[in-house]
Amino acid sequence: MSIHKLKSLAQRGTSLGAAVALVVASVGSAVLPAMSAYADALNPLTKRSLTLSSSSPGWSYTDGSGNSTYAPPNSGANGKKTGDIFAFHNSTANGHIKSISFQYCTHSAGACWVPGDDATPGTDTATTSDLNYHISSPAEVGSSDFSTVVGDTSFTTNPNGNVSSVPGVTDPLSGVIDGVSHPITTGQYAAHAVAGNFLVMYDNAGTWTQSTGWTLTAQNVEDATSGPNIHRGTNNYLILTKTSPGAALDVPFDTPIKVLFFGTTNNYRTNPGSGAFFVKINTYNKYYNASSPGVGEVDLSGLEPAVDTNVIDGGVTVANVMNQSIQITTKVLETMDFSVGTFDPDVAPTDNGNSSPQTPSTYELAYGNTAGTGTTKHGPCDAILTGPTPTSPANVLQLGDQSSESSLSTTKTFATHSFWRLSSNSSAGATVYYSGHTLSNTEGDQIAPIGASKQAPHHGGEQFGLALDNSDTSGAPGSPYAVNYAQAQDTGDGIKLEHGVDDGLVSLATFDADNTAANNTYHDPQLLPLVPQTNYADGTGVIDSGLGSVNTKFAFDANSDTIPVALATENNAVVDCVTAKMRYIANIAATTPAGIYTTKVNYIASPQY
Repeated sequence: MSIHKLKSLAQRGTSLGAAVALVVASVGSAVLPAMSAYADALNPLTKRSLTLSSSSPGWSYTDGSGNSTYAPPNSGANGKKTGDIFAFHNSTANGHIKSISFQYCTHSAGACWVPGDDATPGTDTATTSDLNYHISSPAEVGSSDFSTVVGDTSFTTNPNGNVSSVPGVTDPLSGVIDGVSHPITTGQYAAHAVAGNFLVMYDNAGTWTQSTGWTLTAQNVEDATSGPNIHRGTNNYLILTKTSPGAALDVPFDTPIKVLFFGTTNNYRTNPGSGAFFVKINTYNKYYNASSPGVGEVDLSGLEPAVDTNVIDGGVTVANVMNQSIQITTKVLETMDFSVGTFDPDVAPTDNGNSSPQTPSTYELAYGNTAGTGTTKHGPCDAILTGPTPTSPANVLQLGDQSSESSLSTTKTFATHSFWRLSSNSSAGATVYYSGHTLSNTEGDQIAPIGASKQAPHHGGEQFGLALDNSDTSGAPGSPYAVNYAQAQDTGDGIKLEHGVDDGLVSLATFDADNTAANNTYHDPQLLPLVPQTNYADGTGVIDSGLGSVNTKFAFDANSDTIPVALATENNAVVDCVTAKMRYIANIAATTPAGIYTTKVNYIASPQY
């Protein structure tokens, strides 16, 4: 996996989203319009963030079996039919907001080109895609359905305005399939009968309240071809405007506002095939008539408005980066098989366990030290890799008894692990989410997810769950995640319960002393300052009673398929080289149907500005 480093651009006055974890840090920039009668040039939209329903490339939209069964619109595995959630605070009191525009570009400021990598602009392939908003039947979520979608409307208990269900998403395994009842997923998505694909809401004196009466249009607004930039011609510009010209959203200064675009079957955004993209946001005090737009009502130039008295707050940008989901594959015979693997180079000691500290490690030889001499010191924040060598299967994990076709057992709990790493200069921290489905086969069978509340592993019953395996999630800089991957894995019969390509590597990489001596910026892998959510904080320790007292707990929320679930968060500080080890466990019952079970787990980073 490559780590994209994005720079923030700020201009003032006249002049701010597998089968293992691929985590993307995204940053924002602020480009402000000139002072005018309405635009607040010194205070653009603040505390803003963009959360993607999926950070998978637009050409990747199937589940672990290559089908669409467990990759519905707005799910983590589906990069073709995605949704966006924008959150921000207004900077102007009673701004009389009548229109909001969102422009998706390759750059955070200046000229705008649609992000993408299609050789023929607008023509997606199996490995490339251009960003494109497909809006065939835009519809606002009805006011009677608002509480169904949002669930908890109290700002006190739900300050982030998280939704509990997604409109237009149907449960792929509800009811009877091939004569077999599948009650485990019945009613999984409470809003599957709710129409609509977007909504606007705000904090109204402690209650999340829907602002109704909006319409949505999408069009292409980008500059002509210039130098290496390509004019792609796809829809990259959204305009929300009040249906009635006289209507407006009037809110006090610094009011939290959220705009939610849901990915549905016929209304969705396709992610670009690779790289970063930026979204420029402006609010206006003018109604926008799509059939007869007035001059200057909404900026359609492709640039931030230089002088526009209709702008209230804006000239700001949020950003995100694409990453490929990690695929987890498993097999149930009379016992079960699960495929694995990702790799953190920081857990590979420079000598790879050899007696001579000058002997290059396997990792170092594979990634550049071809001379075979000397010691290559790792950088302070090396990217998490998709495998221990360049030719290893990318982001594929194997779970189960390695002496029996990587299969699961009714008498033992098996585990595997992956990693994610995040750096961001977003001043208000970040949250990392996961999105995915439980292990399932193509016949409609699936291993029961543990659920939203954590439980201890116990063999003999179906379980699929995950948790953070960080040995110290609370304390001092430098405290690493659990690095002893051989930790009491052998139950005495020669069977290891946890499998990974880095099993047995118990030392951390050697960082350059010049980098570590000055401060804590360059540090060993640690989760700090991110704080794990309660249900995902107990992944370190014993997973099977054959090793002693089980002291771990795992969870897996079935609704994470379409509603990303928070794993860890930090709301007040920049996160620097934050690293997590994710641990996955699975158990089967004697009645679990035989078959090959797969899933994808997608990790999404949402910086907060």
